[in-house]
Amino acid sequence: MQAEKIEKNKNNKKQIHTVLNILVPILLIILALNLMTTKSDKLFETIGYRSYTVLSGSMEPEFYPGDIVITKHKTKTNLNVDDIITFRDKYGVIITHRIIEETPEGYITKGDNNNVEDSEIITEDNIIGEVKFSIPKVGYVIDFLSKPMVIAAEMILLAGFIFFYYKD
Repeated sequence: MQAEKIEKNKNNKKQIHTVLNILVPILLIILALNLMTTKSDKLFETIGYRSYTVLSGSMEPEFYPGDIVITKHKTKTNLNVDDIITFRDKYGVIITHRIIEETPEGYITKGDNNNVEDSEIITEDNIIGEVKFSIPKVGYVIDFLSKPMVIAAEMILLAGFIFFYYKD
C-alpha cells in the first residue's frame, strides 16, 4: 500500500514536470515575442502580427475593454469596407475601428458602438494593420505583466523556479 502511494506520487511528479517542461518555454516564447513586436516596428513587419489591448467600449459588442486584438501588419493584408483596422489618429493615439467607407482620400472609420463616424479620414500612412482576432480579457493580464516592476519580479520568480526545479 505504501509502495503504491510512493509510486503514484512519483508518476504525478513526472507528469507535472512534463507539463511544466512544455508550458514554461512556450509561455516564455510567447511573452518574449509579444514584448519584442510591441517595441520594434521592424520585427512587427517581419513577424506580421502585434497585439493591442482594447481600452474603450467604442467597438462593443465586437470587442470589450480589456480584450486583446491581434493585428496583422498592413503590408500583409488587403483592406476592404467592413474590415476592422488598427490605426494612429492625427495625435498619434492608437485606435481600432471598422472601415465603413473607402474614398479617394482614404478610409472612413467608425466604432461599432459609436453614433457617428470618426472625424478624420484615415490614410495608408496612418494604418497599422487589420485586426484578425481577439482574446477576451487577456489585455488586463498582459498589461499588468508588462510593467517594469512586475517584469523584475517575474525574472526573480523564474530564477527561483528554475533553481528549485532543477535542484534535484
